[in-house]
Amino acid sequence: MPETYQRITAGRVASAGRRYNISVKITALARISWIIVALAILTILGALPCAGTNRAPGEKIVSFAADITVREDTSIEVREEFVAHSEETYFKWGMIRHLPISSNERWDKRFGGEWKDDTGIRVKILDVTQDGERVSYEQSNGAGYAQLRIGKADVPLARGDHTFVIKYLAEGVLRSLADHDELYWNVLGYYLDLPVEEATVRVHLPAGVPAEEIQPDAYVGGRGVSNPRKPGTELTREEESPDTTGYRATNLGPAQSLSVVVNWPKGFVTPPKMGVFARDRWLLAAPAVFFLYYLIVWMKLGPEPALGSVPVRYAPPEGLSPAAVRYIRTTGTDARTMASVIAQLAARRCMEIESQNGNYKLTQLKADGSVVSSLAPEEARVLEMLFEDGKEIILHPNKGDELNKYSLAIQGQLQKRLDGVYFTRHAGYIVPGMLASLMAAMSMALTANGRDTTGVLFLTWWFFFCGTTLGAIAVFSVLPACKLALRGMGGGRQLLIGLGVLAAFGSVFVVLLKRMSQDISPAYAVMLVALVAINVGWIPALKRMTARGRQAVAEIEGFRTFLEKVEQDPMQRLNTKDDVPNAAVEFLPYAIALEVKESWGDHLSEAFFATTTSR
Repeated sequence: MPETYQRITAGRVASAGRRYNISVKITALARISWIIVALAILTILGALPCAGTNRAPGEKIVSFAADITVREDTSIEVREEFVAHSEETYFKWGMIRHLPISSNERWDKRFGGEWKDDTGIRVKILDVTQDGERVSYEQSNGAGYAQLRIGKADVPLARGDHTFVIKYLAEGVLRSLADHDELYWNVLGYYLDLPVEEATVRVHLPAGVPAEEIQPDAYVGGRGVSNPRKPGTELTREEESPDTTGYRATNLGPAQSLSVVVNWPKGFVTPPKMGVFARDRWLLAAPAVFFLYYLIVWMKLGPEPALGSVPVRYAPPEGLSPAAVRYIRTTGTDARTMASVIAQLAARRCMEIESQNGNYKLTQLKADGSVVSSLAPEEARVLEMLFEDGKEIILHPNKGDELNKYSLAIQGQLQKRLDGVYFTRHAGYIVPGMLASLMAAMSMALTANGRDTTGVLFLTWWFFFCGTTLGAIAVFSVLPACKLALRGMGGGRQLLIGLGVLAAFGSVFVVLLKRMSQDISPAYAVMLVALVAINVGWIPALKRMTARGRQAVAEIEGFRTFLEKVEQDPMQRLNTKDDVPNAAVEFLPYAIALEVKESWGDHLSEAFFATTTSR
């Protein structure tokens, strides 16, 4: 009996446990179901238009009249006048009008095409009035570009009848077909979930279109088969004039509309000559103005002094180090500049160079005081930096950051000593031009009009700043490096890496420009690119050699001729790419700086190719 009792008790406990588990699962499932249902309801409510909620009896659109004028440039001018009767329930967040320009409103695929996130239609609001007085409005961005909020936000539309008038221009509405042009316009759209007592539409075509060649048609009803035309709805055609077509519909149901299609022969409307740039073509005036500014400055500065004859020189120009010679010749520094400084320090017996598995071991030597004092400022600075932590250092050619600190030190010393003496960059013209360009771009960002202007002010500033920086790197570093590589001066592998990085950053700009072109206008994107390109492109064009600089260039070219014709063969015999520079070859650093091809210097320059090129 005890065993039987225990089995019965255990069975009852197990059964109760199973019932409890089932009850828990049912409760959990019910909670999950309620959560899903609640989320679904919230999603549906979020998808419903903000303008409409459950309407009170009597709320309606008393009348809605659309007057459309087709302009010869293929744009249309629309005037909407409608009277809304409010009971402060449907328009509880104020008056919101969804302009019929998106695929949701242009629901007839025969004329509006397949659904698109962006139909390409662009709108410019001209005027908005409420009850005869101008009123503020706000046009949304992005996917809700069609939404126009009129008057104060989140304030219910007062009870009674209110008359609204909206005037706007729309581009991209007309379809140009093989044998005719076509206008399709859905007057009300479908967001107005109110009955409409009367809706009218009038289409005015350009003068001269033969009346017998106009083919109009109109449709009344709701979107899809689930919202068919209301039985009591009437549609009639109104004849007004030979170039005007009109229709009138009465007793429309909620979310129903009146749409019109008008065809006419080709030749009466012509797209603007500038195509997609026509709408904001005035934006292109800014690049034209700044290009003219730089052109006037360029003409004012005049040409550089003529080079004249170049006699052969048997010694470098007096007082000019190898790095200075290259700086004057190229107005910048690069890997060869650094290689010439290293070679000069080795030639002056300030250090020894040893090649170790692609790296360079530099060992400081005890040089005579007079030799150290006679070094050029950039050479003395690099010597100090190389051995500030010890008597030996290993230079790794692929470590650009490590090399750049020496390159920048060289650039700084050369700029301090040579800029303004041998050539001038005319920063007094360039800096004001760039600042004025930035101000112009920011002003146009503040007044930008398009489908989505969110963040346009920041994006414009970011593009101008980063684009100018990237453009300067391309013009003053990458292009000179490309020229050296194409002339067989080394650095091909590192150059490809640099071009890859440049392309990666450039792709970001392409994506940004594409977005600006779609959300604002193609003219806006072209304007930004043009401003950056004009400012960056004119910087080297405004650089001028002084008379002293032109004389130095003639002397440098004469010395280079000597190195090419006379000294190159001895240097080639004394130095291979695996040798260190021979101190007896005193002109080797100059040969490196002046791109006189010789094995060791070319190899050293290529090794330092990761060094930043500056112009």
